[in-house]
Amino acid sequence: MYPDHFIELIKTKIKKDWLFAFCSAFFTGLIIHLFRLTNHLLTWDSVYNFHDPQNIIHLGRCFLTLSCGIGSYYDLQWINGLLSLVYLSFTCVCLTEIFSLQSKVSIFLISALTVSFPTVASTFAYMYTADGYFLAMLFVTMAVLFTVQRRRGWIGGLFLIAAAYGSYQAYISYAIMLILTWTVLQLLFTETSVRDTLRYWGRFLLMGGLGTALYLICNKILSAIEGIAASDYNGISTMSLPDGSRLVQAVRDCIIDFVYFFFGPLDTMNLYKILNAALMILLAALLIRLVLLSKLYRNLGRLAMIFLCLAAMPFVCSIIYFLSPEVRYYMLMYAGFSVIYMLPVLLYDKAVLSFSALTSWLCVLLTAVTIFNFALISNIGYLYMKASNEMTFALTNRMVDRIEQLEDYDSLEKLCVIGHFEEYDTISLNLPPAMAGIRDSYFISEQAHFAAMMDTYFGLKLESCSDEERTEIQTGDTFKQMGCWPAKDSVIQIGDTAVIRIE
Repeated sequence: MYPDHFIELIKTKIKKDWLFAFCSAFFTGLIIHLFRLTNHLLTWDSVYNFHDPQNIIHLGRCFLTLSCGIGSYYDLQWINGLLSLVYLSFTCVCLTEIFSLQSKVSIFLISALTVSFPTVASTFAYMYTADGYFLAMLFVTMAVLFTVQRRRGWIGGLFLIAAAYGSYQAYISYAIMLILTWTVLQLLFTETSVRDTLRYWGRFLLMGGLGTALYLICNKILSAIEGIAASDYNGISTMSLPDGSRLVQAVRDCIIDFVYFFFGPLDTMNLYKILNAALMILLAALLIRLVLLSKLYRNLGRLAMIFLCLAAMPFVCSIIYFLSPEVRYYMLMYAGFSVIYMLPVLLYDKAVLSFSALTSWLCVLLTAVTIFNFALISNIGYLYMKASNEMTFALTNRMVDRIEQLEDYDSLEKLCVIGHFEEYDTISLNLPPAMAGIRDSYFISEQAHFAAMMDTYFGLKLESCSDEERTEIQTGDTFKQMGCWPAKDSVIQIGDTAVIRIE
């Protein structure tokens, strides 16, 4: 078959709704995130990842090196960003099929919600690995789609779930949220019985359970081959099934996390919280109306299953709390919450004839304003990243200049930075919601950060001193007489080491 014939064959297989979903997501995402895709903006992690193979098995991401290898291992904001948008766009195509979307308005809104949700902007803060993460999101969505559409689709789905785990584990929440939402829609709008729904859940459990087992086996084998142990980072090394006390704590953490995501902190009011309050009120009203219209209260089995799926959502969104008591959730891990914002659109798409014109407009307009607000949040975050980068490059430039003016500069081999700037450990601004990867001050704080940045972006190659050497310098009389940055004597030379004292 010639290439032209192959292309013509593919064109006959592509549904118009698929193309519309793909283009809606891609071009909306391009408009919202264009500033990030055209600016090289760093975070504290990016300084180590100018080029990195992403072989981070110690974090359980044994396949990330393959996922990121498609776009090279460089921090290329344009290439990685476009690949990410392509993966997100294909994800939206899958969502169109999973939920059998009928309306062009619904397809556009679901696509726009997916690419504008704050998880995307927060992941783009770590652009060097964004494409690998969003490929994991596509994998879990395809796994759900295969399992929904084909009786034995769970077999292909389990391999996709394993690949997604090995690229970024947090997207398992997104997969389960899709399953819960699909189940609610099936029970509300189709004649699918509870028994048939449970059969579907049997497929989902096979897909998820066997996919998880396959991932764990692969990760174990690859870790043994490379001789790498699990990291303590974010509770990865302590993950296990919870006991009684941990189960209670996890339930509490999930509820707090859910409420805080939509409404915290409670001492301020803004558009984000107002829209979320409107979302919750509208969802409650729509669900009650649909239950009454379809007289589901006469079928307690279906009604109970709908209630259980909805009640499970806060715990699914933060499901990793059940696996580790030390986990700390941040915006990159919150993709599951995006499905909640899709619910009014999905209900509108399925029940448009049952809704009044006013109700339909409320669903559409609330979602549209939410998308606009997400776009604002993303670009405000990028603006802060730009300012933070300018400040940090200026700071590092001044430090390098001071180091190069030291009398015995040519003998320097090491760098020792002691102290930190105020609030250096703040990983997010007080934006609604908190955006990981964004700071309103210097984005680097540790000695290794400065050493890496001086090497990559200023051509000054100095090795970081060891903890023992740092302690020896810090307890010496010379250090005690130093001033704090930017004092004239805040940068000195001790032997072959450049020493910088910060507050």
